[in-house]
Amino acid sequence: MPLCVLVTGSTTWDDPEPIRRALAALPRGSTVVTGDTPGADACAAALAAELGLPVTRMKKNRADHRAFPSEAWRGLNERMLATGVDLVLAFHADYGKPGCARGTVHMVEHAKACWTEVRIFRE
Repeated sequence: MPLCVLVTGSTTWDDPEPIRRALAALPRGSTVVTGDTPGADACAAALAAELGLPVTRMKKNRADHRAFPSEAWRGLNERMLATGVDLVLAFHADYGKPGCARGTVHMVEHAKACWTEVRIFRE
């Protein structure tokens, strides 16, 4: 059964292989949702397209900036998760280190609060 999978993570993530393996293991027909930043988002979008998976790239909008003036990514995270995501794949080498990976931590915590499955990749 196809899944709706959200990929999130570091804007400096530069290793495509963990993302490729995770996406290649998805059921046929799965859809990938991601943001429009460099790093994990861009890598996931390119690899999903390469694997023939539909990709939905989302951007921060005015409502995100109004709701979270200096952290519009929070609004984007919430909107991406609200698309009906079944699984979140988070790619961040510094996940779990104090003061690091704020956007990824926000997404993971929000997903868990919504009872969405999360898989974290640190390498």
